[in-house]
Amino acid sequence: MTAVVRQDQAIQTARSFGENTNPGTRPVGWWILACGEQLNAESFDDREKSRERLLQEVKDAGLVLPENIWVWDEAGIAQLVISTVPTLKRAEILSSRLREKGLTIKIRREKF
Repeated sequence: MTAVVRQDQAIQTARSFGENTNPGTRPVGWWILACGEQLNAESFDDREKSRERLLQEVKDAGLVLPENIWVWDEAGIAQLVISTVPTLKRAEILSSRLREKGLTIKIRREKF
């Protein structure tokens, strides 16, 4: 259900940025990910503590997220979606500003 809602939001967002997308094709944007420490995949408590520390870093940077969307990567690092933007240029601008606030940021192509 979340993917369907996000798909509709992505289409509306792309149109609002002047990107005239084909209504039959879902636009794929760019994720701005705040990155924390290595997660211990074997320990639920350690994973939760890592996520809590990253959430605190994000709050300390002055960000308030409407929901916490966690992304797992192959390296097992805590990653939290800060925003989804329609273009790489916008992703780079936003990432630069977030890095200035002390966050470790990655830009990745949006995936569902």
